[in-house]
Amino acid sequence: MLHKLRVYARYFDLVWEFVIRDLKGRYIGASMGMFWTVIHPLVMILIYTLVFSRMMHAKVPGIGEVYGYSIYLCAGLLPWNAFGESVLRSTTAFIDNADLLKKAFIPKPLFLLYIQIVCIINVFISLSIFFIFLILVGHYPTIFFILIPFLIILQQIFSLGLSFLFSTLHVFIRDTVQLVAVIMQIWFWITPIMYFEKILPETIQKNIFLNPWAIMARIYHDIIFFRVFPGYMPVVYFGMVTVITLILGMIIFQLLRKEIVDKI
Repeated sequence: MLHKLRVYARYFDLVWEFVIRDLKGRYIGASMGMFWTVIHPLVMILIYTLVFSRMMHAKVPGIGEVYGYSIYLCAGLLPWNAFGESVLRSTTAFIDNADLLKKAFIPKPLFLLYIQIVCIINVFISLSIFFIFLILVGHYPTIFFILIPFLIILQQIFSLGLSFLFSTLHVFIRDTVQLVAVIMQIWFWITPIMYFEKILPETIQKNIFLNPWAIMARIYHDIIFFRVFPGYMPVVYFGMVTVITLILGMIIFQLLRKEIVDKI
């Protein structure tokens, strides 16, 4: 794996070119161009704040903050959006870039890697706007916020592991992208992002560790909403799941990679 990473590092300029092309390509012809990357998360945060905090008066049990639920929601939802987008986009990465893969020698994992980088950039923009909102409403960041960049990178490495698996399977089974879309929807709703972990049945609470993203959502909520240190064990656990997922995904990819170009 380390040898592969050294090989891929030689293509850094190409990966970055893909990233820039992707970011610019989303807004070709738009008069405000990439400024929309700021507008979209800003509008989303404002909508959640208006709907849940002002219109529905949603509250976090035991917390008196007016914008408490909106903060709780965005703390888990913004990172999840980056994770979900990267998994779904990566699933079709080889098919979407079939022409390039057939005409030029480009390591296939680079098409998965640049998608992760694009999603990392987008979520950092979203979280930056969110943090400005937190300061404006008096929910000031703590020293623990410095852990967030590490957590974002960690979750996207987890996404990369899943991307190796799903993108490879999609080449051979074209229904994979539809299946992944359904899985991601179910995964979102069984993860305490829109609701609180304490409302789940006791049996599910005891086995919540079986859902890695429930652990990650708890970490984000602890840092951003409750402003406390999440502890080492949840981060270590998610890190272990990430490493295992990445290794398994790369094994599946390595077993089938020689047939990918023929199948696309």
